[in-house]
Amino acid sequence: MSTSTARFRHQANRRTRRGRRLTVRTVITGITLATALACAERPHAQGVPGFLGTITDSQAVFSVPSLPRPAYLTPVTDPTFGTRITRITGDAGSIISPTLGLWGNDARQVYSKQQPWNSTGTLLSVENRAGDASASPLILDGETYQPKYTPCSAFDNYEYRWHPSPDYPNVQIAVSRAGTELMWFDVANCRKLRTWTLPFPANYGIGSGEGNVSDDGRYAVISDGTRMVVVDMDPRGNAPAYPFKRIGPVYTFAPCSLQTGDAMFCPNGNISISPSGRYIDLKFGSGGVSCDTLCDMHRIFEVDSLLAIRPHRMADNSLRCGSFASRPDGWVFPLKHADMALDPFDNNEDVLLGGRACPGSSLGRVVKVRLRDGKVTALTDPSNEASYSHGSARNTQRPGWFYVTYAKASGSAGRRFSGEIVAVKLDGSGTVQRFGHYRSTAGSYRAQAHAVPSPDGRRILFASDWAEGCGSDCGSPTVFSGYVIDARTGRDSIPPDTVQDLRKK
Repeated sequence: MSTSTARFRHQANRRTRRGRRLTVRTVITGITLATALACAERPHAQGVPGFLGTITDSQAVFSVPSLPRPAYLTPVTDPTFGTRITRITGDAGSIISPTLGLWGNDARQVYSKQQPWNSTGTLLSVENRAGDASASPLILDGETYQPKYTPCSAFDNYEYRWHPSPDYPNVQIAVSRAGTELMWFDVANCRKLRTWTLPFPANYGIGSGEGNVSDDGRYAVISDGTRMVVVDMDPRGNAPAYPFKRIGPVYTFAPCSLQTGDAMFCPNGNISISPSGRYIDLKFGSGGVSCDTLCDMHRIFEVDSLLAIRPHRMADNSLRCGSFASRPDGWVFPLKHADMALDPFDNNEDVLLGGRACPGSSLGRVVKVRLRDGKVTALTDPSNEASYSHGSARNTQRPGWFYVTYAKASGSAGRRFSGEIVAVKLDGSGTVQRFGHYRSTAGSYRAQAHAVPSPDGRRILFASDWAEGCGSDCGSPTVFSGYVIDARTGRDSIPPDTVQDLRKK
């Protein structure tokens, strides 16, 4: 891929790169964690191959210049970052062209950890709430964002994920509303391809609403409040191929003692198989009470060749938190709104990525935890850093980056990355790529940005009410729309069929 000349508004304000190393400490156990962070101010004009605009200066603080709410399907240029922004959902009450119903006042992507694009970037799924219930989810063209079709009536799409392999670009993996069936469904041709009857009804579909399948689309973990099981959806090697049904033994959660004095306090917040399929991350919910680590605790389990599940032993000296500091039986450093990825800078180890959630810790706000042994690496510089809001590692075709939605709360005013969507490099260097402001009040859950990258990482879909940083042409704080940041160069914005062909070679 060729390198194009990046365009930045701040070219005249170039700075000389200077390096400094920052040692960060956590006050929990007295253990010092030294992480080399490249916190130097980078010239704004330093481009990234294959990307239009974006800023790699990790130290600059940007105000939010006024930008009127974009008209439907009319691209505008971000005045700070030089990227293109397109509103891809229509005005509330207007007709979904050609005759697919009406746009609601809540039309946006599902969440930061659920990939809205299919594996080839040719289709995109959005929710369309409070409008025509039959037009949600709605499938758009992945390039033009024109509406294509509404769900097939035969598809029980209560909880779904796009199949991550380019070999199955039209397939969504779903759990039925009753929670008793896991299926592969071709949404373009309205055809069920594979089906599994689950050993118990799943709660909230795949991963309690936040899980994903393995990166090759082979493994999924299904759970309820007390049990979990792994399904091999595409058996290979010595195992008979589908339609042979390969489902592992059911694992029942043991008491976990998240709350002092209550050994059975183990609410299942969400669960996911790791990208390789070797591990399971179980994130515990708060259950409406407090616990000593904000209840953002994660326990890692391993999956063996027979799909049996057991807690995975961590290194004794790996950093943990509070009363869990000396509990290596699967427990790791607590992270909020975490996602998982393969780390190309560490032999493709499975890693957990998310926001620092240990009271008193002075690590950077974005943290990486290696699942093999629990090793902790801070990925950002904590000095003047805005608060972490959400993160996404759905850029499976651009490994090595984690896409972070930074908070825009009043306490973040004047802080680096406030109200921004930023890609953070996994190598611990502190390298960032800043894509844009999301211009939302974030005053309600559905107004939060929940930014999620396309599989190749060059586009980002986010939600916004566009009611801040908008001048005299603002949106309503009760209307939530989907917006795409497009950072592809003109030469790289090639027809989707060509992109698909290139990926298959």
